[in-house]
Amino acid sequence: MKFEDLRGILQYVPQFRERIFIIAFDGAVMRLPNFPSLLQDIAVLQSLSIQIALVFGARLQIQEMAAARGVKLSNDDGMGRTDQATLDISADAISRLTSELVADLTALELRVAVPNALAVHPAGVIDGVDFEHTGRIERVDERALMAMLRDGMIPVLPPLGYDSRGNTLRLNSDEIAVDVALELEAAKVIFVAEKGLFDSEETRIAQFSVADAREMLKRKDHGLDVSLLSKLRHGALACSEGVPRVHIVDGNLDEVLLAEVFSNEGVGTMIHADDYQQIRKAKSSDIPALLTMMRQSVEDAALAPRTKEQMQKMTGDFFVLELDGHAVGTVALHTYEMPDKTKAGELACLFVRRAHKNKGHGRKLVAYAEEIARQRGCAQVFLLSTQAFRFFEEKMGFVETSPEALPAVRREQYDKSGRNPRVLVKKL
Repeated sequence: MKFEDLRGILQYVPQFRERIFIIAFDGAVMRLPNFPSLLQDIAVLQSLSIQIALVFGARLQIQEMAAARGVKLSNDDGMGRTDQATLDISADAISRLTSELVADLTALELRVAVPNALAVHPAGVIDGVDFEHTGRIERVDERALMAMLRDGMIPVLPPLGYDSRGNTLRLNSDEIAVDVALELEAAKVIFVAEKGLFDSEETRIAQFSVADAREMLKRKDHGLDVSLLSKLRHGALACSEGVPRVHIVDGNLDEVLLAEVFSNEGVGTMIHADDYQQIRKAKSSDIPALLTMMRQSVEDAALAPRTKEQMQKMTGDFFVLELDGHAVGTVALHTYEMPDKTKAGELACLFVRRAHKNKGHGRKLVAYAEEIARQRGCAQVFLLSTQAFRFFEEKMGFVETSPEALPAVRREQYDKSGRNPRVLVKKL
């Protein structure tokens, strides 16, 4: 780990200290070679005063036990009908997994407990089908769970519950995670899945709004298996009901929890209800951080040098791209009057942090600046670039022009600078 990586982690610690994370993982994840690393990530999170509740699934283990015993399952994920034979298999498999998980966590010197914190009832008859031993959560015992969390214990919640008559009912782990998160007002739900979410080109889907997630669920060509569908559906529900962030991460990745929690971009898919990513007007208090952020690019002659005083005088022309509350990019738009009395906007100081390059942020900043130019009545946008002119030509539709096309005051500054940048323009 580099020291700058540690600084990046530390910026999140105050934000998450004493907050509650619900971490839910599939039973198949417990079979992965790097599962011990996942448990160590949980230990690290708790050591940073993040309160953790664990939920786990058992679909794979139930399937394997049923095959070994020659039992045909009525359902394996706790959402469909659970007949008596399936309940017997499920209870055995889940009990074994509970014991294994508690043992593994105890070996890491973590204090854990398996509470009876879910009041459940039979799912009943759905679409004419009696779901028999499938349960639905009626109430979460918030007081019991909070007492454990405050005492430094990790509640472990298996996908089984008991109704008021003492009957055992099969539950879905994703549903447990969301209901517990809502009751405890958790800051995050993190689903650790057998695989991550990718688009048709096998590119990781970094984030979904609730609306995007629901739109994908409606499509018949989404290509998702039942497990990911469940996580996407329950994740959208959690965010719409008040959980700020839900994450779906690939359990095959090493250090996946730390990488997802302690970085702006993450390594999985985040579902959010609010504006996780936003572009806003810069404030005077942003200027020192922006200057520090851009220092290397100025030294590399990719950006023109600017003083703190110059930027503060033009603060209203600068805009900041934030990811999860942290500035990762900036752009400026200066307005000039042309000889024909039309207005032109100069797109300047486009910058994205190195760690966030090649993720489309530059395009978003340019598009945002163009929209601001339109709102200010500009007929065109121009820019001066020494090193990024190919990006503007090939990706953003700018065309090269001569310095004579610049406004008079800007042409004078161009001649004095000695930087000899390319001049590009785009009609709006």
